Amino acid sequence: MKPIIDHIWHVGDSGCSVYVVDTGRDEGLVLIDVGMDLDMIKGIEINGREFGDIRHCILTHCHIDHTAVCARLARDLPGIRFYAHALDAVPIEEPGHNGRTAAGWYGITYEPVSLYERLDGDTRLSIGGTDFYCLHIPGHTPGSIAVVVETAGKKVLFGQDLHGPFSDNFLSNLADYRRSMDRLLKLEADILCEGHYGIFQPKERVREFIKEQLEKNRSV
Repeated sequence: MKPIIDHIWHVGDSGCSVYVVDTGRDEGLVLIDVGMDLDMIKGIEINGREFGDIRHCILTHCHIDHTAVCARLARDLPGIRFYAHALDAVPIEEPGHNGRTAAGWYGITYEPVSLYERLDGDTRLSIGGTDFYCLHIPGHTPGSIAVVVETAGKKVLFGQDLHGPFSDNFLSNLADYRRSMDRLLKLEADILCEGHYGIFQPKERVREFIKEQLEKNRSV
C-alpha cells in the first residue's frame, strides 16, 4: 500500500494498477479497478479499514487485466456495488466476449459480474463524503472512463489506459481517443494515477505524459 494524497492509496499492481479511496464515512472504501490478484486486495489495511470495508468498485473499462477478479470479489463481499460505462457493460456482464475483454491475450476466461449501475455519458457518483466524477473518454474501448476526485486542494485523475493499446477487437477508435486526450489535457489535473505507467505529479508532469501518449498515437 502506497499513500498518494489524503485518503487515496495505490494498492499495488496485478495486471493493472489498483487504487483505493476512503470515502471517510459509512460507505467505506471505493476501488478503482480490481486487477488480477484478489490476495493483493485482501491485504488492504488503511486508517483502521480493511478488505471487508470495500463497498464499491468503479471499473474504468472492460479489459480483463482491470476486471479479472470482480466475480470472486463479489462472492467474498456480497454487497459490493460495481459501476462501469454502459458501452462497456455487455462484455463485463455477459460471457463470450474474449475479444472485447482481451481475455484471449492472457489465455484465460473472464467470469462475468453484474453491475450495480451502468453509467451514461459523464456521471457524478457521490459516495459517502466523496464525489467521483466519471468522465466518458472513449477511444481505447467505447466505454472507457476516467475518474476525477478532488481532495486536499488537488485534482486527482484516475486515467487507467491513456497509453492504449488499440485494436479492432476492442472496438477502439483513434479519433475518439484523440478527442478524449484533448479533453483530459484541459482538466489540468494535479496528479495522474495511470493503469500501467505509474503515478505522475505535479500538474506539468501529468500534462507532459498525456501529450506524449497523444503524440505517439496521432499517426497510428
